[in-house]
Amino acid sequence: MDFGLREWLIIIGLLFIAGILFDGWRRMGGRSRIRFKLERDFKGVPDGGANDELLGPPRIIARGEREEPSFGDDFSDDPGIEVEPVRQPQQAGLDLDVPLEPQPPLHQPTSGAGGKPGLATRSVEPVLQATEKVPPPAPEPEPFDEVLVILVVSRGEEGFPGAAMMQSIMESGLRHGDMNIYHRHESMTGNGDVLFSMANALNPGTFDPEELEHSHVRAVSFFMGLPGPRHPKQALDLMIASARKLAQELGGDLKDENRSVLTAQTIEHYRQRIAEFERKRLGQRR
Repeated sequence: MDFGLREWLIIIGLLFIAGILFDGWRRMGGRSRIRFKLERDFKGVPDGGANDELLGPPRIIARGEREEPSFGDDFSDDPGIEVEPVRQPQQAGLDLDVPLEPQPPLHQPTSGAGGKPGLATRSVEPVLQATEKVPPPAPEPEPFDEVLVILVVSRGEEGFPGAAMMQSIMESGLRHGDMNIYHRHESMTGNGDVLFSMANALNPGTFDPEELEHSHVRAVSFFMGLPGPRHPKQALDLMIASARKLAQELGGDLKDENRSVLTAQTIEHYRQRIAEFERKRLGQRR
């Protein structure tokens, strides 16, 4: 029986397809056996990956095996390596407002014993130098265009008792603050803008609350500056009321900036000065 070219091609094609199928069956059968073996080996392993017994003992690297060095390793036993000692930075008096100096570059590789190249190491230098932190200077108060003053002078030569005077001004809402004098803020608790202030009429012009309780004061000066409070006329009324309260309770006289008796005409003159100041200021804004 003679076979032609067509018959031989069909036979070869069938054999090729049979070989491919046989190879695929062999591969799939092998994977199934491997998977069955793995499932059988790990059947007794508990759930959860955090089992320390599966990690095995740590590997001890014998001397002579190649190992990548790190900055924490000690190379003093190796004669072929020279490492400069690392100097730890001393951080004292850090000032975050001081600009940082640039970080020093890496050292070039140094030659070890026998001319062998050593490792390039980082020399740690302190980049922040200790600086003496100086507190910023307190801002100077802006100068006033107008100052309205009311003096309260004690009738007795000894002066006002400090403890009683503190009680009176505290009831009026004055609080010890800047420049070591007392201030009346918009709020009785000491919050908000300053409406007026009270200073010692005699040198040095300041108050020490601890010493004031055990001392006497001959005279005090209530004053209000312009520009100052948002409502200067109301602030003037509060200042007059506080000065009158102190004078009535402790026995004092009210006087103006010229040390003359404070009269109703003087108070009206203060109001006119406030109105004139506001008029000029409004004209400057326009």
